[in-house]
Amino acid sequence: MIHLLKKMTTWLDRLERVITVVTGAILGFIAFLVTWQVVARYLLHSGQFWVEELALLAMMWAALLGAAGCIWTDSHVRLSLLLSWFPPTVRLWILTLMDGLILWFAIIMIKEGLFLVQRTMGGQMSALPISIGTTYTILPGAAALMVVFTLVRAIKRIANHYWGEGGPP
Repeated sequence: MIHLLKKMTTWLDRLERVITVVTGAILGFIAFLVTWQVVARYLLHSGQFWVEELALLAMMWAALLGAAGCIWTDSHVRLSLLLSWFPPTVRLWILTLMDGLILWFAIIMIKEGLFLVQRTMGGQMSALPISIGTTYTILPGAAALMVVFTLVRAIKRIANHYWGEGGPP
């Protein structure tokens, strides 16, 4: 099991790096779009109506992909100082409880995200030729990544606590 866990960790590390690069590219794209909109509006006196909608869509994708990546790298917001006051076993179970809450929230995001995608697939965005449902596919997709990242990270944390890096005795 430890061998499988190490393989999954390696694969998920690579996936997280891809997510980070994609999120960074999206953020750069947002900066370009907003800069272009300001230049077009104030210097060229002709703003593009579709730029704001595309920037908003890109921001939604960057935020959700970034949130999934933060779960894997364990860089989401929490009070680490308080955790450090507890003994290692108590800390492990607090972190496991937090993983359970993240897992519960991500599963709800998948369920409700799929419902949202299904309900809005027939609608069209006002400025872009994209269905509204297609823009929301990132919600269940990022939530599925969160589920995988959370489960593997929790199992890895528990295994490392009880058996160390080398595996069971």
